[in-house]
Amino acid sequence: MIRPLLTVTLLVGLLLPGQAQAVPVKLDSLPLSVEPNAKLLTLNQAGIRAAFPSAAGRPDAVFMTEDRKVSVAFEWRTSKLAANEVEKLVAQFPAVIRAQVPNVKTLKASLVQMGGSPWAQFVFTTPSQSDDLRRELMVTSAGGRMLVVTIAGNVKDYSRNEAVIRNLTNSVRLN
Repeated sequence: MIRPLLTVTLLVGLLLPGQAQAVPVKLDSLPLSVEPNAKLLTLNQAGIRAAFPSAAGRPDAVFMTEDRKVSVAFEWRTSKLAANEVEKLVAQFPAVIRAQVPNVKTLKASLVQMGGSPWAQFVFTTPSQSDDLRRELMVTSAGGRMLVVTIAGNVKDYSRNEAVIRNLTNSVRLN
């Protein structure tokens, strides 16, 4: 999980300029729209393929902060998830995270409302050499499938960019 973030931060030439707008933008192949702003960069498809070489788990859309330290990835998975199952994830998924992610230091799970839809939110940290790594998974049902937003960066970089990231995630609207 660390390698894709590092790769993403190095893909400066694969960013789309001029994607910062105050109007909702429909994301290709995803059942949602967002309102990106001037402080976010959009990775194009070539950049996404380079940052996530394996087709399995490759996100459909990726935004990055201006400093290229925090990424926000959107993935519409083929896994089935009914809207009434989102709340159950809050109780069930922390065990999966602890089993699959080594050295989890902190883990917080909650149910949040975003764009009028329920989302399961999982925020966890893992140790790193200079600063703890922070991952946030937000999961909901879209069209009977699992929609996952992954926010990745280290704790300090996330703190510096939190307002921009929250503005993006709060603008998500399911279509």
